[in-house]
Amino acid sequence: MIHIYCGDGKGKTTAAVGLAVRCAGAGGTVLFYQFMKPETSSERIALQQVSGITVLSGYSIHKFSFQMQLAEKETAAKGYRKQLSTLLDIIKYSSYTMLVLDEIIACISAGFLTVEIVLDFLKKLPDTLEVVMTGRNPNADLLEQADYISEIQNRRHPFEKQITARRGIEF
Repeated sequence: MIHIYCGDGKGKTTAAVGLAVRCAGAGGTVLFYQFMKPETSSERIALQQVSGITVLSGYSIHKFSFQMQLAEKETAAKGYRKQLSTLLDIIKYSSYTMLVLDEIIACISAGFLTVEIVLDFLKKLPDTLEVVMTGRNPNADLLEQADYISEIQNRRHPFEKQITARRGIEF
């Protein structure tokens, strides 16, 4: 089944991480990949210590997409398309029970992947694979494919008081 955690609130990645831990705790195996985040995120460090969870390294960016020049955006788009192809190859020749695609929806919003590419990718996955995707503002066609849709709404956030992101809480 396909899960989407979306919305403008904090906790989409946290929900996906929790589901990955639950799956591993029940004896499942998880392949976890983060789009648009550096490989130093705190959740990656913790997940790498959990038996049954493989945290895949791969293409990563170290700037926000809105800070990138056109050439950097084109490079990122190529990198993420290649990464999606790599993920498909890994899944085809493995027995993972869950695939977490953290911030793949943000990758679509930034123009690095198209909805069509992601939908085609989803069609090629085994029917037995649980797929978890996160990010803000998923496209209607992507939502149509989902079996679970959980929207996390921001009601209040310390950023409104100019409190910056804190390690271990926001990253």
